[in-house]
Amino acid sequence: MDVYEVDAHMRELTPHQTKILEALYHVGADWASRAQIARAIGKRRLTPYDINILSMLARRGFVEVSTRPTTAPGSEFAYVYRMPDDVATALQHWADLRAQTRAERRMLRRPINLQEARYDY
Repeated sequence: MDVYEVDAHMRELTPHQTKILEALYHVGADWASRAQIARAIGKRRLTPYDINILSMLARRGFVEVSTRPTTAPGSEFAYVYRMPDDVATALQHWADLRAQTRAERRMLRRPINLQEARYDY
């Protein structure tokens, strides 16, 4: 995934979707369970909406999904998620470009010193 693909997807994400994506970014290359993701975004457990967001992020290539065996009652496996390194790198690059663009917009007019320039002839 390159920075232009990331930009196209990031413009479509809601703040909550971005929060989940950022939580997965901060997990690193490790696999994270739904419970770990819920804690990372300040929740006790994920809602069906949150799980749909994880599925959407997987379809768009932001995260990988797998399963692992579990001893939890009612299920033989648990879903786990992680962000591939190439996606994390593209997100870093995208965030850096956005920060640079914001700084450039603030500096549309470079600083000048009119007092000094006035006596310079």
